[in-house]
Amino acid sequence: MFRSTVAPDDEFANPPRRVLRLLLLVGAVAAAGVVAFLLFWLPDRLDCGGSGLTAEEGECLGVTDGSPAFLPTGDEELGDEFRSVQELIEAENDRVAQEADAYVKVGLLATLSPDDTGPQAPRRVLHALEGAYTAQMRANHTRQLGDPSPQVQLLLANVGNRHQSWEPAVDDLVSMADDEAPLAAVVGLSVSTEDSRAAAQRLAEHGIPIVASSASADGLNFETVDGLLRVTASNTDFVMALREYVRDRDHLDEAILVHDQNAPDLHVNTLTEAFLERFSEELGTNPAQPFRGTTVSDDAPAALFDAAVRNVCQVAADMVLFSGRTGDLQAFVEALHSRSCREQPLSVLFVETGPVIAEDQHERLAESNLTIVQASAMDPAWAHGAGEDADVPSGFADFFEQYDTHVAYTEDVPGALEDGYAVANHDALATAVRAIRVSHAQDPDSPVTNARVHDALFLLHLGNAVEAAGGTLHFTTDRRGDPGGKPVPVIETPPAATRPDLYVTPGPG
Repeated sequence: MFRSTVAPDDEFANPPRRVLRLLLLVGAVAAAGVVAFLLFWLPDRLDCGGSGLTAEEGECLGVTDGSPAFLPTGDEELGDEFRSVQELIEAENDRVAQEADAYVKVGLLATLSPDDTGPQAPRRVLHALEGAYTAQMRANHTRQLGDPSPQVQLLLANVGNRHQSWEPAVDDLVSMADDEAPLAAVVGLSVSTEDSRAAAQRLAEHGIPIVASSASADGLNFETVDGLLRVTASNTDFVMALREYVRDRDHLDEAILVHDQNAPDLHVNTLTEAFLERFSEELGTNPAQPFRGTTVSDDAPAALFDAAVRNVCQVAADMVLFSGRTGDLQAFVEALHSRSCREQPLSVLFVETGPVIAEDQHERLAESNLTIVQASAMDPAWAHGAGEDADVPSGFADFFEQYDTHVAYTEDVPGALEDGYAVANHDALATAVRAIRVSHAQDPDSPVTNARVHDALFLLHLGNAVEAAGGTLHFTTDRRGDPGGKPVPVIETPPAATRPDLYVTPGPG
């Protein structure tokens, strides 16, 4: 006969004392576990300000209007400056919401919680924020970017310190596309990786136009992502500037390629291809020297360059084509100081938005017979008032004045502008604003939509060219979203007696 093992109800109603002690013990352990979990987990959530941001691996991801502030890792003094510029952005956004008859939103999609190991150094990110804020103020308070209507709110969209966690921010931006004050465009996209391209493609699927600031990888434009412009030169344009530099110097004729082999890094992959194509004669049969870069992957060991340096000397190269990111360039240059062929002059050709070699390194470079030759989006001479010799873009002076006015806590304006990131992000937002204003002028009685802004992108040329800080930019269909008329300075470090000729990307007229 089957015998039930279920206890009668009264056994649970009046449990023995040993059961009570056991229940109390289990409850105490569980409570302690909950407390420990909350102490570990809640700070990340609370640090995100309770404003709908997503906490992931110590970073707050998503979109804000400037509050709470996104902060760099491990630098309290720089964190104060991050807070200051985001408070300024928040204040202007509040003013627009309260006072403007009509306004739109533009998102700045970028690495906004950087650390020193990622592809975007924290101070460059700070300058990017400052440049975008300067463009917002110019758009809303002057006629330098066209009729100041509709007004512009600037939203900050953090994608993580390596652009790897873009989905929460992009999802938030997409959800704003049909707001009463709609998301009209997105700017930023500061690094060229597969994650950046995926983020741009997701925005494009929803019809949202994008203006990239410093993402230079070939193909990361309108050709592959509908509605994607950029204000920086492409990697091919940068390499063409270096190609012209080499053609003017008879002593440069033997090259070797040192390249990062990180698969997800579109920047170095396409830069490598551009070097191989444009310098095939100088490279000859010299084998390429691969290394594994450290700034895109968060678990890469330090790059090692001893073997590559030995091979540079072995082939008697007079120039190295370095296809990598700034952090790895610094390590490579350090290795070159100890090369066995130091008596032979060597030029290292490199591409970056702004200068990367500090002035206190010039003497050591000279002692080691090294010259860094960099194709750049920004010439520091523009900020230091070098005059006509520096071929300063016509729009730079107005930008400089506005930056100096609105980013008042910055004591050294020329120094802040040297790395190029304030200029690049200012120009990205200025371009988006020009497209917004052109679309509005065509039908001022209808609300601006991202579809109308998208259709205005390739009207930004000739009389509608963007007089940006980094050049007067023309966007035409044949350039596939890359800027025409973009100056690409070539910077020598240490500097030579005469400045290299200025390369300008092809454009109309």
